[in-house]
Amino acid sequence: MKIAAIAFAGVTLAMPAAAQDAALGDRNVFFFGGLMGEGYMHELLNPFAATYEDIGIMGAGYQQFFAEPMENFRVGLEIGAAIRAGANTTGEMWGGVVGRYDGFTSETGLRITPALTFGVSVVDNTAGVEARRAAEQGYPGEILFYLSPEISVSTVDNPDTEIFWRLHHRSGAWNVLGGGGSANATTIGFRKGF
Repeated sequence: MKIAAIAFAGVTLAMPAAAQDAALGDRNVFFFGGLMGEGYMHELLNPFAATYEDIGIMGAGYQQFFAEPMENFRVGLEIGAAIRAGANTTGEMWGGVVGRYDGFTSETGLRITPALTFGVSVVDNTAGVEARRAAEQGYPGEILFYLSPEISVSTVDNPDTEIFWRLHHRSGAWNVLGGGGSANATTIGFRKGF
């Protein structure tokens, strides 16, 4: 098999020229938990340096993949729901398009998979920094865009079981949809493909 090596964060990764023999199934379910952040999206890209609110988030979702427009790159749909628990408990649902690249493997047999989900998020009520931003800017924050970059890790031998880090982001995208009620959370989770 022809392999191209890439140095990434001190880890050598291999990109196979042919599709991998094993990949996450066409469908999967996932569960995650984390904390809502006080800052904006870019401030939570480093979860260790971010500041957090006293609001936890727990959620679950389902993904169905239906196309592979490029080798090792798949596109599908995602739906999910979460509870955001703090001084006030609020609920969230989202849906969107998800893309993921399954082609990175390390010399130690790990698969490292970046993914991105984009869609729409609906909450029954805003909370914390999200509510304050919506009030300050005078825009509703109940229906906003959803954006979720993610990195997952699995083994080459067991690709249908993953752990992941996901940035859970919702915003009006500079008031294109709704307004200032943006919210961010950093989460870790577990995914099972079938």
